[in-house]
Amino acid sequence: MNSLSNEELVKCIQDAIDLLENYRMFGPIVEEGIAAFTKINTCVIDPTPEARKEAKALISEMQSQIGPYKGMVPQVAVALEKLEKWSKEE
Repeated sequence: MNSLSNEELVKCIQDAIDLLENYRMFGPIVEEGIAAFTKINTCVIDPTPEARKEAKALISEMQSQIGPYKGMVPQVAVALEKLEKWSKEE
């Protein structure tokens, strides 16, 4: 059983995107984060095995990049933690 429903994950993703929109001027890493969250959102809505694999790779990459920024965007870090748990569920 999923710890979070897909609806809750979609809301979490959208909240993270909304927050990142405020940081667009800080450079391409923010744009890439928004694009990755958008793609992950699609995967959450339609979690085929291929989509889950792609989402897992994106989540892992984002987890490695957010390290120094966790304090600035804690909501994004929490979203990634929830998504990481989702990506490990079958």
